[in-house]
Order: sequence, then structure tokens, then C-alpha cells
Amino acid sequence: MGQPLEYVPRDVGGDQILARDAGGTGRIVEAIGDLATADHIAVIVPGNGHHQGNYYTNEEAVAPRARGWTLLREMRATAPEVRSAVVVWVGYHAPSGFVSAASNRPAHHGAHDLARLTHGLPRASHITLVGHSYGTTVCGLALSSARVQDCVALGSPGMGVRSHTELDYAGRLWAARAEGDWIRFFPQARVGSLGLGRDPLHPRLGATRIATGAITGHCAYYTAGSESLRNVARIATGRYQDVTLATETHTVATVETVDSRVMEVV
Repeated sequence: MGQPLEYVPRDVGGDQILARDAGGTGRIVEAIGDLATADHIAVIVPGNGHHQGNYYTNEEAVAPRARGWTLLREMRATAPEVRSAVVVWVGYHAPSGFVSAASNRPAHHGAHDLARLTHGLPRASHITLVGHSYGTTVCGLALSSARVQDCVALGSPGMGVRSHTELDYAGRLWAARAEGDWIRFFPQARVGSLGLGRDPLHPRLGATRIATGAITGHCAYYTAGSESLRNVARIATGRYQDVTLATETHTVATVETVDSRVMEVV
């Protein structure tokens, strides 16, 4: 899974690269905005199929870099009186598809580097982890040793643990699941290196469920103008009183299978 990331900030063509693997492949971590002066920093952790090789070439709205800029703009619109920044953390070897995502090994290997990043961010900053899909598993496994005040799990297949006690996290845990998100069918189990544990909305983890508005499916959580994105920005800037909560009752899915074609790049 490679050596630990070496966080050495550098300017690369005007971009603030905090870490990357040599050779143009593997992992990459970028800062958007001024980390040194930021009052609020959101660290976004994407799911399957993302890596340094497609970090700059993927220009779709679901690409991690595009999501980072979208979130930063929303954070600045939500709280213009404070300074905000985003870290786009493609700092682990993300699974390439559904079958490989059944293993929690990539999440375990990445969690240490993610936690280490949070301790290198400015001490006075409010830090929020925002994971999507398999990225929420990385976040869940990092929380016990990370310096994080808030964690938002978007479309989570599992946080890597079975209970809040095992999560070992004293901060605020939030979660979103959009209408029609197929991730609800992902089996909630963990046996050794297989399985991603329970999703954050399970009663034993007890996340606060935020509203997502009109978005549907698994990949729309960062849609500009959506209630989903607004709520992430409100949390990331500490505007908790403005966060809107989902009203529907969560039920744990029991379906054991899902079409593997839908989990290629999330």
C-alpha cells in the first residue's frame, strides 16, 4: 500500500500540493484556499476510483477537485465573515470497484495518514472531515487518533467499526443519505479484512442525519445549490443552528447484494 505520505507543502504550477506520490500515479493531497489563516478547514475524502492519475484530467462535477472548489465556494457564501479552506485528500489507494471495496484494508492503510494530516493543520482551526462512500470508512477509522471537531459521512457503506465506542470519537458525527442512494443495500458486516462495518445511521453509531433536499442517488451530495451541500458547509463553518435535519426514520437495509456496475467511480 506504499510508504506513509510525506506532507511537505509545495507550489506546483500555482496549486498548493501538500503531498503526492512520485511518478504521477497513486496518492495526491491538495489545499484549496489559505490553510495558514483559515478559521475553518474541511478535509474531503472521496471514495472509489480516484487517484493522482485522474485527479487533474477528470473534470466532471463528481471529481474530488471539483467538489473541493464547490464546497469552498459554499463555505465562503455561508460564512463570508470568516476564513475558510478545503483540503482535497486523495491520500489513500482507493479501491477501483465494487469487489475490491469489500476489503477494509485500503481504509486501514489510509486512516493513519489522514489522522496525521489533521495534526499538521493550524491548531486554532476548526476541522471537519467530509467523507463520501468508501471515503467515510477511511474517516471512521481515522477518528480515534485524528484532531477533528466534526465528521460528515455522505452515502456511507460503513464507518469501519461496529459501535460508537469502537469509533472512539468525542466530536460531532453527522450523516446524509439521499433518496434512492443504493448504498443502503451494502451489507453491514465486518469479519477481519472483509466488510466495512456499520453505517453511521445505525443506532449503535448514532449519527445526526442531515437533510439532503431534492438530490437523488449516490453521487449528488456536492451538487451546487442543494440542501445537502448547504448543510455540509454549515457544519464545516460551525453554523450548527442553521443545519436542517432529515425527518424520515432510518431503517437498516437487509438486502445482501447490489449491482456491481454502479460502484465504479464515486
